[in-house]
Amino acid sequence: MQSIIVESDDFGMTIPISRAIILALKRGLLSATNAQVTSPDFAASAVLAQQMGIQGMGLHLVLDKDVPICDPQNIPSLVTTAGRLMCYANLQAREQELDINEVRREFQAQIDCFLASGLKLTHLTSHHFVATLTPAIYAVVLELAQTYQVPLRHEVTKLPLKQQAAYQDLWQKSTVKTTGALITAQQGPYLTPADIQQQLLLVDQTVPPVILSHVGYLSSTLRQKSSLTTNRLVELETLKTLQAMAYWQRNNWQLIDYSVIGVNDR
Repeated sequence: MQSIIVESDDFGMTIPISRAIILALKRGLLSATNAQVTSPDFAASAVLAQQMGIQGMGLHLVLDKDVPICDPQNIPSLVTTAGRLMCYANLQAREQELDINEVRREFQAQIDCFLASGLKLTHLTSHHFVATLTPAIYAVVLELAQTYQVPLRHEVTKLPLKQQAAYQDLWQKSTVKTTGALITAQQGPYLTPADIQQQLLLVDQTVPPVILSHVGYLSSTLRQKSSLTTNRLVELETLKTLQAMAYWQRNNWQLIDYSVIGVNDR
C-alpha cells in the first residue's frame, strides 16, 4: 500500500476547532495535525489533546495577524504599531524589510511555547505557507527542523515553478526530510472528494503526499479570527465521506503520520 498523510491545520486556534480535530484523529479521519501556539486557546487545547491520549503533533509557524510570542519590542520589523503580527499582504509588501534574526527569534519562541505544553514536536508547517515567503525565511525553518530533528511539510510546491529552484537548492543542502505533494482545495473554497481524487492521480507515490484540510466546529471567536468558517464543517464531512466509502483501502492508500515520510534523496 502507498502511504498518505491526512492533516488538519490550526489546532489550538479555537477550542471548537481543537475538539473537532481531536475527534477526527481518534476516529481515523485525520492522521496528523499542527498547533497554532499564537492563539490564546492553544494551552487549553494542548491539555485536551493529552487527556485524549494525543501526545504529539506538528507546529504551525505563524508570522501573520496573531499576537506574537515574543515581546513586540524585540521583533519590530514583524509587527504593527499595535504590537500584532502584520497581515500576510503587508508581509509580502515588506518582505525585504523583515529582519531575519527577528523571524528566527519569533519562530524559536513558538517552538519553546509548544514544547512547554508537554506535547512532543513531530514536524513543522507554516501558516499561509509563510515558510516560503522568502528563501531566507525558508533557510531559518530548515535550520530549526534540522536542530529539532523533525520533518518539514513540503510547501514549496505551492510556489510558482520559476520560484521553486532557490528553495529546492536550500533543501537539498540540508538533511531535513520532507513530504511529497501537497493536496489542497482546487475547485472552490473547501476541499472536496473530487479535489482529492483528481490530484492523487497525478502525485509521485514514492514520497507520501499530504492532504491539507481545515477541520473544525464553528464559534463566534472563529468568525473573528479566520475566513475559513463553514468550510471547516464541509471538510470534516469530506473526510467522513471518504472513510464511509472505504476510499483509502479501495485505492491502496494507508494513512500514516509524520514518523513515516520520504527521504531527502540527495
